[in-house]
Amino acid sequence: MASEPRDIEAFIRATAPFDRLDAEQIAPIARAVMVRYFRGGETILEAGSHNDWLYIVRSGAVELRLAGEELTARIGSGGIFAFPSLLRGGEVRNEARAIEDTLVYLLPAAEFHRLREASARIHQFFAESEGERIGNAVRELKLKRSGILEETPIGALVRHRTTVSCGPRTSIEDAARLMSHRDVSTLAICDDDGHLQGIFTDKDLRNRVVAMGHGLDRPVSEVMTPNPRTLPESASISEAMAIMAAGGFRHIPTIAPDGELGAILSATDILAHLGDSAIDTGMLVAKAAEPQALIAAARRIPEGFARMQAGGFHADHTMRFTSALGEAVHRRAAELAEVELGPPPVPYALMVFGSLARGEQLVGSDQDNGLVIDDAVDDAGRRYFEALGTRISDLLHQAGFVYCKGGIMAKNAEQRLTVSEWRTRYARWIHDPDEDRILRATIFFDMRAVHGKVDLEHSVRSEVLAQARANPLFLSYLARDAQRSRIPLGIFRNLVLEKAADGHKVFDAKAQAILPVIDIARTFALAEGIDAVGTLERLVALAGSGKMARGDAESLKDAFLLVNELRISHQADQIRSGTEPDNEIAPDALSPLERDYLKDAFSVIRAGLESLRRNLAGGIA
Repeated sequence: MASEPRDIEAFIRATAPFDRLDAEQIAPIARAVMVRYFRGGETILEAGSHNDWLYIVRSGAVELRLAGEELTARIGSGGIFAFPSLLRGGEVRNEARAIEDTLVYLLPAAEFHRLREASARIHQFFAESEGERIGNAVRELKLKRSGILEETPIGALVRHRTTVSCGPRTSIEDAARLMSHRDVSTLAICDDDGHLQGIFTDKDLRNRVVAMGHGLDRPVSEVMTPNPRTLPESASISEAMAIMAAGGFRHIPTIAPDGELGAILSATDILAHLGDSAIDTGMLVAKAAEPQALIAAARRIPEGFARMQAGGFHADHTMRFTSALGEAVHRRAAELAEVELGPPPVPYALMVFGSLARGEQLVGSDQDNGLVIDDAVDDAGRRYFEALGTRISDLLHQAGFVYCKGGIMAKNAEQRLTVSEWRTRYARWIHDPDEDRILRATIFFDMRAVHGKVDLEHSVRSEVLAQARANPLFLSYLARDAQRSRIPLGIFRNLVLEKAADGHKVFDAKAQAILPVIDIARTFALAEGIDAVGTLERLVALAGSGKMARGDAESLKDAFLLVNELRISHQADQIRSGTEPDNEIAPDALSPLERDYLKDAFSVIRAGLESLRRNLAGGIA
């Protein structure tokens, strides 16, 4: 038995959350442990009793039943239970029973509370609920990374700069002379009341005045960029970067807290603050004058994605920024296609579906898009849009957004429909659903226009929301379709994994964790007629409307971000090693604590799917 203390110490050192402690902290824990053996079927703790121990399963298995009735968990080797009763002062609510011969380590309550007081990380781990633990994990991951993008307001970058402005009737010559005299590259154009009307830049002077032979005596309002995007000075750097990347422009006027015009933020300001940045990719995409330039610019996205991960971008920022670049590539592809084919005969909009529509795209995604065309189109117009859709899809494929295996791309006829035809198609899905149809249609309920006459897409989406909300049968099919997800968490809270091609045991982060949360948020949002498209925005809106408990929404949001943090790190490592990025994560590559947080995330996702089943699937799994 002389080796037993060393065995205990070695086991505890490998068990979360104690694996984050150093050797000096582990030794007194091991000395305080008492060892108990329970035969299969023996009760370890009775509901309603008083508890003074933290239980750590060394071998065997234990099941927990609320009030001795409802099964709440099964725990295997390395699992910990009974800590909620210690946090409540000793009151036991779950009966704990050995379901096979079981060896447990018991840590006294006094030592448990001492550890929680001495270590913030131990304190966070033993929160009351899985949701709290996931939230703590996400916050901890963010603390490990630079908070510069989220915490630094853009006002801090331009705080001491004076805005130079002139009126819209000022001549171009006088405006250019003012810019030269004040040594600025951007001029704010304001009316007599100081309200911003537009901006005039060195680029405008080159492209709209000199290159076009525009008279210098004409008013600057004729060549300015009208109604530019603005941001409050409190906005984050990441928000400004995303807008610049998506729009392909370099300047954003800021608005001071009093509502007055502040300084003008430039991409150079951000680059100087951050150093090397992927923001240049958005500029290259917007300036691409021919297809090969667009393809070359788009091929930089994976490298920029890896730099973002290494530079401390959080998951929500990485998804948003990568999506902004994807949107910019789609828009420029459509613009270049129009240059080749001529202007469209009737208004249209380029729609995207799925992750790009939600603003959640990472790297390695295929294209999911389509055209919504004005009802006035004739046969000749349809031939034009056939050529346009084909050219857009081909350009995107060459740019790294490969052809969709399911055919959801504008080169396919069923993805080039008029407003009325799209409405008919959605109505068929909503009013005459079946399992196969819903399986193939869910992606279409995340849609957004990225180019063209966006009002066409808005009119389709508003009608879809109204019809979906009013059709419980359709919603029940959506809810039941979500139950197809195989959450990789076993009955003993162990990870149920599959073998990858290289023999490693993995789980599919996208299919088994990300998509289920997307399904939950989408289905509940459609049931409530919520217009938001992004998963996080939908969860926030559901909590704000009272249609989902705030705690449940926060837990799902944190689970979504936690798995995406792991997924982004995995894909960035693959890009740096020259491997094609995928979604197959090997838990063995994660720390014990990350694996434990992952299990918490899966538990929360499973609970969300169960709530979806109870509320909208008609109780049918």
